[in-house]
Amino acid sequence: MQNIKVKQMEILLNEFHLLSKTVLTQLKIVEKLLQNNAIASLYEEMEANEIIIDRLEVKIREEVVFAIFKFNPVAQDLRTIIAYQDMTTNLERIGDLVLNIGHRLKNEYLNEEDTSLMKNELIKMVSLVHKMTSDALIAFASQDATLAYDVIEKDDIADEMFRKNEIILVEKYANLPMKKEIISMIIDLSTISYNLERIGDNATNIAEAAVFIAEGKDIRHEQSKG
Repeated sequence: MQNIKVKQMEILLNEFHLLSKTVLTQLKIVEKLLQNNAIASLYEEMEANEIIIDRLEVKIREEVVFAIFKFNPVAQDLRTIIAYQDMTTNLERIGDLVLNIGHRLKNEYLNEEDTSLMKNELIKMVSLVHKMTSDALIAFASQDATLAYDVIEKDDIADEMFRKNEIILVEKYANLPMKKEIISMIIDLSTISYNLERIGDNATNIAEAAVFIAEGKDIRHEQSKG
C-alpha cells in the first residue's frame, strides 16, 4: 500500500509540474504577442498548449480520484491531494483566460500607435500576473507560506492596474467619435485587461492552496472578509 501511495503522489507531482510549466509558457507567449502580435507561430503554439492543458486537467482529476479511493489518504496527504485538485482547476482557468487574450491580440488595429500606452500597461500587467502564478506554484512546491502570502498581497496591485487601464481608455476615447473600429479596439483592450486581472485572481487562489498545504488552514473566507 505504501508503494502505491508513493507512486501515486509521484504521478500527481509529475503531471502537475508539466501542467504548471505549460501554463507559465502560455503567459510568456502573451507577453511576446503584446510586443508583436504578428508572429503566427506563437498563436499556433498557444493553441497546441491549450490542448495539452485540457488533457492534463482531465488526467490529474482522474489521478486524484484514484488516489483517494485507492489508499484512503489522511491528514497531510489528503490536504495535498485536495490542493492539487484546487490548483489544477485554477491553472486550467488561467489557460482559458490566456487563450481568450490570444484571440483578442490577433486584431491588426492593436498595432496602431494610439494603443502603445495601453499595450505598455498590459505588458506590465502580464509580467505581474506571470510572477504571481510562478511564485504561487513555487510556494506550493516548497510549502513556503511567506511567499504565498506575498502573492496574495500582490492581487491588490493587479486589481489597481486593471482599474488604471479602464481610466486610460475612458480618458483617451471618451470625447472622440465612436467609429466601429475604435469601439472594437476599446472592447478588446478592456477584455485583455480584465482577463489578466482574472489570472491574478486565480494565481491568488493557488497561493491560498499553498497556505492550506503549509499551514493546514483554509484562508479563503478570511481573504473575502478583508
